[in-house]
Amino acid sequence: MTHITINAHSIIKQFHDFMKPDSDIRVLRLTGKPKMGKTYLLTKVFPEELRQHHQDYYSTVLDCNIQKIIGILEHIYFDLLSQNLTLPKFSAAYQEWNNAKPVVDISKTTLIGTHVNITANRTDDIWHMAKNLTEKLFIDLNNVRGKKLLILVDAVDNDSDTQKWLMETFLVQLIHIKHLRFVVAGRSLPEASSNYLAYCCDCELKKVEEKEEYISYSKKLGFQIEEKIIEAFAQGSGYTPGIFHDIFKNYSNCLSKSTIGKQ
Repeated sequence: MTHITINAHSIIKQFHDFMKPDSDIRVLRLTGKPKMGKTYLLTKVFPEELRQHHQDYYSTVLDCNIQKIIGILEHIYFDLLSQNLTLPKFSAAYQEWNNAKPVVDISKTTLIGTHVNITANRTDDIWHMAKNLTEKLFIDLNNVRGKKLLILVDAVDNDSDTQKWLMETFLVQLIHIKHLRFVVAGRSLPEASSNYLAYCCDCELKKVEEKEEYISYSKKLGFQIEEKIIEAFAQGSGYTPGIFHDIFKNYSNCLSKSTIGKQ
């Protein structure tokens, strides 16, 4: 299955160049305003290109909209486990942390009727645990042989704590593993750390003003719609691929319902 895009040819080519074993680039940084296609590339296009052309890679997709620091590490662990990649040192550290009993602070105990409200806190500091788990992940991934790993991270700019950890701890520790590749995307990204700046390539997704791209996109989807209507949709979307897609989808759905109603 090939996902149809609006003028993403150059970024897809760059993705393939980036994935080559002899590439010096290990971090592809995508930026762009909302609805420019970042999430679509990370969650649909790149994984499919990987399946078709880079089958020697494991892959995992992270979404900072819904996953925070420990959640990201958990997702990587369970996703790779489902692909039959074991991470023994990470697994042991994670299980130890996950099974740790909370410490009960009696000084914060209050009685309400016959109920006792207890505030319980884990002894592990979240940042310390994230650092420890990342170190174990580094050891496990560094020992992987025969396959490589692509980590795709979307919406990096949506949580400052998560962003800081990703850019200043996670990438700094894992970037030196040669068989790892990262794609990170956000509306804006902080400057790359000097620890891995030489391994980075920045790409900005911009408006697509070539009307032919929208016409080609519509035809590939199998819709016979007048070109002037497609051009009007493109203009109405501000030449923003994601907005055009939403407008076009609503219009095509209305056409389909209208056609069914006439039968």
